[in-house]
Amino acid sequence: MLFNFDAPFYEKVVNDALALRPQIEAAADEISKAGYSNIFFIGCGGTYCHAWPMKYMLDTESDIESYTMIASEFMVMNHRKFSKDSICVFSTRSGNTKEIVAAAKFCKDAGARVVMYVSNAGTPACEYADYLFCSYATDPNLAEAIYLTNMTFLTRLMYNAGAFPNYERFADQLGTITPYLVKAKELYEDRSKALAEKHKDTDYHMVIGSGYLWGEAYDYAMCILEEMQWIKTKSIHACEYFHGTLELVEEDTSLILFYGEDSTRPLMDRVLNFSKKITKNIAIYDTKEVELPLDEEFRKIMSPMIVYTITECLSRHLEHVRNHPLTTRRYYRQMEY
Repeated sequence: MLFNFDAPFYEKVVNDALALRPQIEAAADEISKAGYSNIFFIGCGGTYCHAWPMKYMLDTESDIESYTMIASEFMVMNHRKFSKDSICVFSTRSGNTKEIVAAAKFCKDAGARVVMYVSNAGTPACEYADYLFCSYATDPNLAEAIYLTNMTFLTRLMYNAGAFPNYERFADQLGTITPYLVKAKELYEDRSKALAEKHKDTDYHMVIGSGYLWGEAYDYAMCILEEMQWIKTKSIHACEYFHGTLELVEEDTSLILFYGEDSTRPLMDRVLNFSKKITKNIAIYDTKEVELPLDEEFRKIMSPMIVYTITECLSRHLEHVRNHPLTTRRYYRQMEY
């Protein structure tokens, strides 16, 4: 039994995102036929974090040129590779985040094509989308909707560019993933409950990832533990851990390691092998433990979504044991800044 979890609602969110496949394929095919020079992933906060695995996939699996940008900085930096031939990819739950709406308008006004995933139809961001993918999601399941939508879109673009020949098999398998995601949560439920209880009063964590999971390490540290739980946290790339942050590790330091299935996994082993000589507080979330309906070659691509799915278990239990709702904010959207 999953604590405080609405399985039917979760399954609907996932299935609704999967149902967008025909619309997504039509958009990707039209864009491919028309041509484009590069792809800009533009976000802020969590949507910026979730964009990093998408760029990582394009960088390692294709020759498609891409850039990951923070919305506000993008609008003032005069990026020399941005043009009317760029494809600009956005994701937003609310559809009214000021930076996202402004950046989407900026891209649209420049003549670039805007591809937009939105969880709430009829919101301001929708106005600037040339290609709009909409399915309802809430914060605890937003990343599933983002990854299912955007990874389908991007792998279809790669397929059209000759870089992802097994697209049809991948998309067909992905379409059956819903019950496996629920099982993944069940696999990590008890250990997440124990971890939350252990760290009820811990005031500092290090979240470490690499490769496809670097963006998710960044996201969990900033958007969950800092924003939603007000816990001081540092997100650390596995390689950069050895260039400064390791000096802060003591015998009671909490480390949360995100293990994926790409070529950077040995870099995480290096972190683990060193750290366990010093601290007794190491937690591991490993996508390799999770049963999926995906062929081995596709698992790494969806590992960011899987790690988001299983760490949500920890978030629910932290909310409970710390008596701190994940929706509570002091400043974010509570005042002008």
